[in-house]
Amino acid sequence: MKSSKPFSIKRRLTLSVIAFSFVLIAVSLILNVYSAKHEVEEVYDARLGQSAKLLLVTTAFEPNEKTFVKHQKIFQSWMSDIKKDSPGDDDVPTAYGHPYEEKMLFQIYDDGKLLWSSKPNIGAFEHDKNYSGYGNVVENGSQWRYFQLHMPKKANSSEYVIVAEKQSIRKEMVEEMALSNAIPQLLIIPCLVILIIWLINKNFKPVKELKLAIAQRSANKLDHIYVSNQTVELSPLVDALNDLLSQLEQAWQREKRFTRMAAHELKTPLTILRLNAENAIHSKSQDELAKDLNNILKGIDRTDRLLHQLLMLAKVESLTDIEKQDVDISNVIRQIVADLAPLALRNSQDIGFDGNSISIDGDETLLTILFSNLIDNAIRYSGDRSQINVEVVDMESLIEVRISDNGADISAEAREKLFDNFYRANSEKGDGAGLGMSITRDIAGLHNAKVTLLPRSEDRNTFVVTFSK
Repeated sequence: MKSSKPFSIKRRLTLSVIAFSFVLIAVSLILNVYSAKHEVEEVYDARLGQSAKLLLVTTAFEPNEKTFVKHQKIFQSWMSDIKKDSPGDDDVPTAYGHPYEEKMLFQIYDDGKLLWSSKPNIGAFEHDKNYSGYGNVVENGSQWRYFQLHMPKKANSSEYVIVAEKQSIRKEMVEEMALSNAIPQLLIIPCLVILIIWLINKNFKPVKELKLAIAQRSANKLDHIYVSNQTVELSPLVDALNDLLSQLEQAWQREKRFTRMAAHELKTPLTILRLNAENAIHSKSQDELAKDLNNILKGIDRTDRLLHQLLMLAKVESLTDIEKQDVDISNVIRQIVADLAPLALRNSQDIGFDGNSISIDGDETLLTILFSNLIDNAIRYSGDRSQINVEVVDMESLIEVRISDNGADISAEAREKLFDNFYRANSEKGDGAGLGMSITRDIAGLHNAKVTLLPRSEDRNTFVVTFSK
């Protein structure tokens, strides 16, 4: 089960960079050790080879025991002088050489027999007398690296030399070289850690600024967020947040507007209901009581219609996008005309529909509400015995739905305010709340369509809903 505990990106990034830096430094140190070891091996092996050649060439002209004894005395004298001039300190060079020479060894052999050794206390190495080249051996508890070299073949000659040195020389050299490289890098680590923390804090400053800006927003403060140091990474986030804040601001304004409208519009019908109820209580005859009760029923119907339209307005205004599908608007309108025909017949009105099957992308439920409002308004406000015609016209790049009637002319003031919320041009007719046209306009907008009232022509009022193909 995954932990839901949040983690700090800043802290994780800091630790990750520091850990990665440590790994890189460790890898660098390891590579330096291997590189130093390789270079030391090359240099010291070359020195062994060169020393063996010089020793063999020098001794080849006097290969007798008396000469070796003489050489031994001279060599021991030099080594004694080195010890005398550098007592207890093997890092101090002297006029006779370096104390490290104690860790080196020269031996001369003839046919496998040791003739001379620079260290009398160390006997012959375990070796193959016919071998030439490098090798490793353990002698007197110490590891030695040696080079064995034979005199070039000549008559009656089996002389060869071994030049060796302790492996500890090489190990110490490698360690000192590695340490000399490691110390500066180890000193860099705390500086690097401080620099990394400073850089991450500096580069996270815009995030901190954004966090503070968001914390300052509330339901009453939904203005846009601005960050002084824009970054490529944060700019899309800021834009998305500002877009969300804009939508929240619009939703908040719609909610406040809806609350104000609902309170304002419900006040009148509720007041009328109260008055009619009081009149019914104090009625003096059955006729007065029936009239007051009938008025109450009408008030309830009007209030119910108002609540229905308010809820529909709130729903439509809250939509920013709709799920569209293929809708045959001719079938939708034909069904609406059939449903509203009884209302038209009650008013002795003639209602007709003309149009072929035409499909658009839209929401069938919302389109039904749109056309129902327009056709219902024509029936309610065009008057008795009027002629109402609904027509669907398929044009080259547009689809138009025209709802026309031969009712009374719509005034200039009504034309200007017709799509405003709660505007009722004919308050004496019908029981609407003045929201139908506003809802119609909003639904059309969701379908990228327009609802317009054409100038009166041929004594007819014509509403046109225009859809783009």
